Amino acid sequence: MLKYNYHTHTYRCNHAIGEDEDYVLEALANGMQGIGFSDHIMLPDFSEPAIRGEYSCFRDYVDSIDKLKKKFEGQIKIFRGLEAEGFAYYFPYFKEILACNDAEYLILGNHSMMNNHRQIITHFGQPTVSSIYAYRDTAIAAMKTMCFSIFAHPDYFMSSLPIFDRDVMKVAADLIEASILYDIPLEINIGGIRNGKKQIGDKKRYLYPNPEFFVLARKMGARFVFGLDAHAPNQIGDDEANCLAVRFAHQYDLQILETVEFKKGK
Repeated sequence: MLKYNYHTHTYRCNHAIGEDEDYVLEALANGMQGIGFSDHIMLPDFSEPAIRGEYSCFRDYVDSIDKLKKKFEGQIKIFRGLEAEGFAYYFPYFKEILACNDAEYLILGNHSMMNNHRQIITHFGQPTVSSIYAYRDTAIAAMKTMCFSIFAHPDYFMSSLPIFDRDVMKVAADLIEASILYDIPLEINIGGIRNGKKQIGDKKRYLYPNPEFFVLARKMGARFVFGLDAHAPNQIGDDEANCLAVRFAHQYDLQILETVEFKKGK
């Protein structure tokens, strides 16, 4: 059903399972034409054990994906990417790894905010009025670098909000506008669908994707891509979640890109 997926994690992030090759074999078994690995970026001089691998395992990640590229050449396209936050301190590093091809692409997964001392000061999964604007500002700053090829779960900041008020919709519109300006497709995150609906306020809904965000994005003229956000090989071919994602796209008339052009920073 899905021909390409650019959002795949590995065991190195400490919250995914399975060998790298297992993900490729699952993709082949499900008739996919391409799979992109985008594990949580390993950062020099920064440790976040439950979220991302240590920087010391970065070279192993690069080498492993490159070996798979060679092993499965002619059978499936394999891409080597990373998922990164809008950490301004590391923007020069993001540009460097793209320039030297240690990463073929980056996806923007804006989970938290870092200060100039490399300290996490805000987590965006439990939003407040001030943090949703911080989410917006850090995400837009990241998009401006032209390092990011996909904006993963762009509605993450809405995930636990019971009401979408004027501030929330203003942030959504600003993010969508920036994604259009910098030509970065918005991801319909199948991981959010796979995790099922949750009780948020008086509604039972997915944490993401959020219909109100994506209806607005369609009206504004954004582009869209599916992302499996796979943390286990069997999530590649999760027919139930994948079918629900396709139904979501059809319901809200979202035109899905099959492939994505990789950006290398400006």
